[in-house]
This record gives sequence, structure tokens and C-alpha cells, in this order.
Amino acid sequence: MSIPNITPEQEFILARHSRMVGKVLDLIEASMPEGTQCEKFKKLVQVPLYDFRNDILKLSAGKPLELSD
Repeated sequence: MSIPNITPEQEFILARHSRMVGKVLDLIEASMPEGTQCEKFKKLVQVPLYDFRNDILKLSAGKPLELSD
């Protein structure tokens, strides 16, 4: 997601989210044997995490969200 003018609040969100994703991926690696299944699982887990981050960034920029499942 590209935002031309990032606010301090958005920088905080990005930094916090990045650390959280790193921790989640570390936990996945620690709990699963290495291999293709682990790598695929890590990629799948990142999709909703980054979708949520993008929604939070939109909200903090005052943009409306499209609610969908």
C-alpha cells in the first residue's frame, strides 16, 4: 500500500504491525517442521494480517472501508 504522506500514527501502525507479523511467523516456524507446508502456511497467514493492516491505515487516513467477508 502506497501512501504519499504518512502520518506519525500510520508510521506507528506500520512498525507495530511489522513486529507482530515477524513474531507470528517465528511462532509458526517454531511449531512446524521446516518445508513446503510451513512456507505455504506462512504465506497464507500473511494475507489476512496485511488486509487488516491496510484497513487500519485507511481508517487512520479517514477513508471509508468496503465491508466484505
